[in-house]
Amino acid sequence: MSDEPTFSLIGGRFAPETVVPMLTGITNAKVTYHAQKIARHEHSEDIKASEKRIRQLEADFREVLAFLREATQRGSQVDIEGTIRFQEVPPRT
Repeated sequence: MSDEPTFSLIGGRFAPETVVPMLTGITNAKVTYHAQKIARHEHSEDIKASEKRIRQLEADFREVLAFLREATQRGSQVDIEGTIRFQEVPPRT
């Protein structure tokens, strides 16, 4: 296998209100992905897993929005680091 690449998606210090549109877009993309998996009527286990993941994404999103609102009210900024790591998974034999 070759080196496992990483993708530095976001990193730095931000005013909390500027983070919300980025976070909304990323969250919506993930929710849409799982909704499409559900719509394809994959295995019931996959559907349940996608439904659970959507609920978790929405809960995490609400939690982070509350954090960002509080930081905004205090006049604070937020540090964010978001790196995606890719790892090859060989086919099952």
